[in-house]
Amino acid sequence: MLFNHNKWMNYAILLAKRSKGITGKNPPVGCVIVKNDILLSSGRTSSSGRPHAEENAINSVKDKNNLSGSTMYVTLEPCAHKNLTGMSCAKLIAKSGISEIFISCIDPDPRTAGKGITILEKNKIKVYQNYLQGDCLDIYDGFFSRILNKKPFISMKIACSLDGKIALNNNQSKWITNDLSRNYSHFIRSQNDAIMTTSSTIIADNPEMNCRLAGLQNRSPTKVILDRYLKVTHDFKIYNSLPNTDILTYSFLEIAKNFHKNKKIKNIKIEKGLSNEKYFNTIFNDLAFRGINNLLIEAGSKINTILLSLGLIDKLLIFRSGKIIGNDGLPMIDNLNIHSMYSVKNYKLSYLRTFDDDVLEIRKFNK
Repeated sequence: MLFNHNKWMNYAILLAKRSKGITGKNPPVGCVIVKNDILLSSGRTSSSGRPHAEENAINSVKDKNNLSGSTMYVTLEPCAHKNLTGMSCAKLIAKSGISEIFISCIDPDPRTAGKGITILEKNKIKVYQNYLQGDCLDIYDGFFSRILNKKPFISMKIACSLDGKIALNNNQSKWITNDLSRNYSHFIRSQNDAIMTTSSTIIADNPEMNCRLAGLQNRSPTKVILDRYLKVTHDFKIYNSLPNTDILTYSFLEIAKNFHKNKKIKNIKIEKGLSNEKYFNTIFNDLAFRGINNLLIEAGSKINTILLSLGLIDKLLIFRSGKIIGNDGLPMIDNLNIHSMYSVKNYKLSYLRTFDDDVLEIRKFNK
């Protein structure tokens, strides 16, 4: 019988994508179990990361005898470290009766990193590695970056005019892009673990920085505020909007004890006098330590310029409308002090989508 391996792995990839943004520091994984080319069960990583996808898929099979001789498709190597029940996913699979497994990506976490595959092979399970890996890697940009680079995968979202302006010179920016673009930007927020902005943006725009799409409100990311001198007072929307997510403020100052009654607000003091590179890497390393895999930045041209000049942005999400503003507007990026084309950074187009008259360009840093 011809098995539809691509179909089942693509189903697993779809399940993993559905979990992106809600699994905490754990990676979103999709898992499908098939026997004689018929679906037995499926599972994805649970909210907050546990139970894992493989455990959910196996537990969904009522008659465990049906697992004998079955095939599993999973987007990430099954873990080799113990879960809350004292068993790793690799050992759970080894005991299940599953005879072969297709794995898309290898887990870089030192606790697994090939050890899961070793457990499976020692238990006579046929393993197919890197299956449809190219279709799956984007899901783990953040997880891989946190584990290997000690920083989140950093995306920068920009809403601009056709000629790259983010506001008029008087700071008026509502609305450069249309309703469809703005709604999709809320979906993008739901796919990220944290969203970062600055005190200047908050004071100028008073944003809520949450996900307000119906049904996805509870997938709002952790809020990160760069507020060096604690200029953002407790009455701004970012501190009072629902849902009540964690808020991390990075400041040169100690936060006043009576600043806010919300215990979810955490102030992290940053040393003064750091270079821009050291300042941002200190923050990004701290976010990685806190389990943030994917970070979305929504700020103004000053921060955009600094981060782009330092090469710290992994992905650009540019919502571009058909409006032309010209020199009456503020640019999305200021002077990068580039004197040679050889030093120009290139962001390769990876996705293009229209929202009525607006265009979304997704570009990844071509390292």
